[in-house]
Amino acid sequence: MGIRIIAALLATLCGAFYGMNRSEKLKKRMLLCTEADKVFRLCETMIRSSGTDIYRIITVLKRENYTALRFIYRLSEKYSADSDFHSEWRELLLAETYIPQEERGILLDFGEVLGTSDIAGQLSSIASQRSLMQECYERSAMEYHGKARFYRSVGVLAGVMAGIMVI
Repeated sequence: MGIRIIAALLATLCGAFYGMNRSEKLKKRMLLCTEADKVFRLCETMIRSSGTDIYRIITVLKRENYTALRFIYRLSEKYSADSDFHSEWRELLLAETYIPQEERGILLDFGEVLGTSDIAGQLSSIASQRSLMQECYERSAMEYHGKARFYRSVGVLAGVMAGIMVI
């Protein structure tokens, strides 16, 4: 009987952890959108104030703390004839499998915009990318507030039900 109770408790814990994991995924998506907006605003400010080039922007971005946009830390800070910034951005971003498709598309477009036109063109493109990312944030925030509690509750409930079945 003691082993069955332990198995029931473990089943309950597994369900609870699964629900919390699903809830955390929704929260991380919101964090990704927030960090992307921070990158967009920082780039926009640097381009607007001094027409900063891509490599100086990358140097400044690497000083910031990004947990959801870790690929930024692997970008090169100096120009090299061997590598192109845009292809490097694309490769590193596509390697990050945890970034959802919609956000990845916006970030890919953002990487293509940097350094490809005059200051006004870059600023207008960054503004449109920011608005798209803001829409993603709003959708993910609504999804988080609507589903996170549900995932946690259903996870615990499913675990309890499995535990009762074990007993």
